[in-house]
Amino acid sequence: MKYEVIKYDTHKHLFDEAWRRCTGRGLHQDAKPFMFVSDLYISDEKKLLIKAFRKSIHEISKIDGQFKNYTYLLTDENGVIIDLIAPKKSSFSYLNISIPLKEEFAGINAVSIALNEREAAFVKKNEHYLKYFREIDCIAVPVFDNKGQLIGVIDISRMNGLTDECVFMVFLMAKYTEYNFILLKRETIKEKFEEVELKILKLTAEGKTDEEIAKMINRSISNVKYHKNKIFEILNVKNVKDCIYKAARMDLI
Repeated sequence: MKYEVIKYDTHKHLFDEAWRRCTGRGLHQDAKPFMFVSDLYISDEKKLLIKAFRKSIHEISKIDGQFKNYTYLLTDENGVIIDLIAPKKSSFSYLNISIPLKEEFAGINAVSIALNEREAAFVKKNEHYLKYFREIDCIAVPVFDNKGQLIGVIDISRMNGLTDECVFMVFLMAKYTEYNFILLKRETIKEKFEEVELKILKLTAEGKTDEEIAKMINRSISNVKYHKNKIFEILNVKNVKDCIYKAARMDLI
């Protein structure tokens, strides 16, 4: 992810285009942007993302305590809020978990721009399309997995304004979250393996045949094949080459 921030001052055309889209959709500026997703499903992967997000906030707060006073939110890849941390329960009461912040529902905001452009966005009070957002400044940064796939967006908001230093901190938070997410996912996958399967995985990566592995771990060939199939299933691969490649990327071998 490049250190580039979309702002009205430097990307006016993007804001103008988004404004026209909102108007064209008939989205009223006085409308409440909050169509709740009543059947929001938090998958295991999203739970890991939330855990990584909260861990990153804790780590950033240790670096600079002032960031404890900001409101943080995490959305999934569709812009739906899946976690929210605010200094006071009353802060931004119109925001809540399961609220979508995509442009179609919430107009121009930092999350909607980050989703559309796959870049960081800084949206100030009067630059929001919906009037409900015009009391806050927002900075949003997309979060990617180790394959470069968008998995969410981190946003910080504040009524008293945000500085350029905040932009750097949100970038740092996104990087922490990406790193923590990968670590947590790796640990979760590793926990699914039996000890013998990790041995088989390592020996397979060393180029040993099923017959050789069976002799080395004192198992039958059929048992080795059984555990190999389980390894393939856990790593979601179909052949030895992909299995070794994925295992190596996850530091399993």
